[in-house]
Amino acid sequence: MYKKNKSFVAFGVVILLLVTCTKSDKNGVFFAATIDLRNSSIAADRTQTSLYFSLDDGATFTDAQTLPVGQKYRVKVVDAKIKAIFKPVYAVDWSASNPQPSDASSQTPEFTMQSSNTLSAIITGDPYCAFVPTVWTGAWGGDEVGSCCGGTDANILTQDATDPNKLIMDNFWGDHVDAYLIFTPNTPNGDAIVTIPDQTTSEGGAASGTGTYSPCYGTFTINTTYVLGGNTYNWQYNFHR
Repeated sequence: MYKKNKSFVAFGVVILLLVTCTKSDKNGVFFAATIDLRNSSIAADRTQTSLYFSLDDGATFTDAQTLPVGQKYRVKVVDAKIKAIFKPVYAVDWSASNPQPSDASSQTPEFTMQSSNTLSAIITGDPYCAFVPTVWTGAWGGDEVGSCCGGTDANILTQDATDPNKLIMDNFWGDHVDAYLIFTPNTPNGDAIVTIPDQTTSEGGAASGTGTYSPCYGTFTINTTYVLGGNTYNWQYNFHR
């Protein structure tokens, strides 16, 4: 991970469910890093997970830095697939690193560059993020995935006046009709379920569906059925910001 003048350069080799990188420069500076995803739900993202570095006390991070011996820097784990920084979503344990960071349980610990460096980031478990209804209101894109359908429907979700877990979309199936969703509040050991209960839209179609949501990442997916004009349409509806 080093080239001449002790510059840090991104470099990765995947081994099992670990993301690892190792490099020495011609001046003898050694740097190795391991990200252990084996005990997390994102183990399959190993090829898209890397470390990002900051020289301004965490104000900005990049995937490559010039890091001379004695330089203080902060580091964080980034999963490019889900475009998420592991704060506050996943817990990270840096205690197996040498040298030791400022805080082994920090999401962005501070290290001091030495002549020999071995960083270890162990993702220690999956998070619990509670369902907060108001977080889900506002603008969304709903990707239609299926043999019948395609494209992305722009939707505005609004909260029902009497049921806080009921949210209403204003452009179901791209037909500019309302359909409502019911989010079942999750628990630390329970599923996060979202449904489109059986309902008739203003254009006379019968809509229904069942799926899941991620309260940590703010996405939800519903396997959707719509019966309209004597035809039945089935697709997966993937909602994202």
